Amino acid sequence: MRLTNGILCLETGLKKGVDIVIKNEKISLEKPLNKKMDEQIIDLKGKYVFPGFIELHTHGAGLFSFYAGRYNVKKQRFEQSSEIYQEGLKQWANLRVSTGATRLYASTAAIPLEKIKFALRELEKFIKQNRDTWEGKFYAGAMIEGTFINRANQGAMNPEYVYEPEKSIFDDINETGLARLVNVPPDHGKKSVKLIEYLVSKGISVGAGHTSATCEQFKEAVSAGLKYFIHFLNGPTGNLYKSFYGGGALEAALTLDIMLELIVDGYHVAPWYIREVFARKEPSDIMAITDAVFVSQTKGIKQFECDGIGGTVDSKHRYVYVTKTGPTTLYGSMATIDRVFSNLLSYLTRQMPGIWHTNHPAMDFEKALCITSSCCSTNIVRMIKKNHGDDLNTGELKDGKFADLVIAEIKGKPGNYALKIDSVFVRGQKII
Repeated sequence: MRLTNGILCLETGLKKGVDIVIKNEKISLEKPLNKKMDEQIIDLKGKYVFPGFIELHTHGAGLFSFYAGRYNVKKQRFEQSSEIYQEGLKQWANLRVSTGATRLYASTAAIPLEKIKFALRELEKFIKQNRDTWEGKFYAGAMIEGTFINRANQGAMNPEYVYEPEKSIFDDINETGLARLVNVPPDHGKKSVKLIEYLVSKGISVGAGHTSATCEQFKEAVSAGLKYFIHFLNGPTGNLYKSFYGGGALEAALTLDIMLELIVDGYHVAPWYIREVFARKEPSDIMAITDAVFVSQTKGIKQFECDGIGGTVDSKHRYVYVTKTGPTTLYGSMATIDRVFSNLLSYLTRQMPGIWHTNHPAMDFEKALCITSSCCSTNIVRMIKKNHGDDLNTGELKDGKFADLVIAEIKGKPGNYALKIDSVFVRGQKII
């Protein structure tokens, strides 16, 4: 298959006059003059070509929650069974691929350990049974988020199901070997460091979120192999304005050599703070995420309860929050990755007043577009590959990479853009 007349979005800029040839699930970049008689040719008619988006941190959609099961609207409760999970994982893949995701890490929360193990076993079963289909290749593994957090920074998590960072607990959870990312905040001192070292030795990427650790604790964790900050500025993120311990978690994130997740739904992190982060960190250090929960891509849900924590959906269906506290504590997001892409591109191309900076000038469209693409794909793969290089041959438009592609148009004007998806390829197969 040959994709011609597209505009390729590379890290270095936009590129025209190059075709993408798909063969054996992978791509090669060729000049249009190299056309072969047996190729199926698709004319992209000037649309943009992006590396497939990676859902690094997401919990569910379409009433399916990876860690809780399927929400029964009539009975107002979650239901779990192997059948529900197998159907739910298939539905989840189809919902998210329609938004441009070509790879997904299924994320857990602070829930009973047996529920985590059940979810991971069902994910393993799904991947094995669908190994020859795009859905089986869509799931990259799991992210263990809530098990080892700091209870004082619970956010929408239930502290009853938070545990000390112990190797034995992780090994028990990870009987399937599907954990690819784990949240180990440095708050537990030497215990955190020991678990981080152990996880890194197994090729697992370790992040820190729901934390109020000091910068000094973060430095030890980074030396042990900590790679990134989980939903930076959310969770909540502790900070320390006084001159002790080198600062807090916020100061550590901005000064140390670690990458940052940002939830770019417009509510978790205000747009002006998104720009503040880009003013302080390199664009290659930032990973855009949804942190979506089961109410994403649904309608009609107003309130629910999951493992003891009540949630309320905003009346305009924009965000979901912890019922007890109100919108100051959000309960995951409603976002999709195409919405995250649109938001980030809009923020970067909009002149915006800052908090620490007086003003953030609007970025050039081409520069902003390439940065946005990298934040939704390339940067994420690069972070994970620092520890785990199994089949992560994706995230860039380069020879030999998997044909995980998003074909789209960009509508709107500077400061207010929208990504309109035309088609999505997973491992060379056109899904939409």
